[in-house]
Amino acid sequence: MYSTWKDRARLEAILAGLSASLYLASRLSRDFKETLRERSGIAEIRTADYAVAWRFHITHGRLRIVRGPHPNPDYAMVYKDTAGAVAVMTKGTEEAFMQAVMDGTLAFEGDLAFGMWFNELMQKLGSLLKEKMEALPLKRAPK
Repeated sequence: MYSTWKDRARLEAILAGLSASLYLASRLSRDFKETLRERSGIAEIRTADYAVAWRFHITHGRLRIVRGPHPNPDYAMVYKDTAGAVAVMTKGTEEAFMQAVMDGTLAFEGDLAFGMWFNELMQKLGSLLKEKMEALPLKRAPK
């Protein structure tokens, strides 16, 4: 299925936001930086047709983020198409990711041990962002 330009733009924006959040966390959070020191490798998030690809180079606690595919990443999260990637990433729940794997929308390639570590890193980032957002003095709608 060919991606629409809107889905592609949305996915690029999601991955740009993720990249900025990862970069800031790697600079501002001591705990996050310690986690980055645990492993080294290249993780990639992309679509199967390479329409959208971002890679994350992690080396000795340093993070470098590059837009575009890598010829041989250590680990890749490969979405079938941009619409599926946007749907899964905007939900952002573990259940959405598991469902995407089961229905073939998401596949993993490469070193799965590194991939599990990278996914745990993403979960740690989510927890860190949630913690920081809850600390902001914003008026919240009653539940």
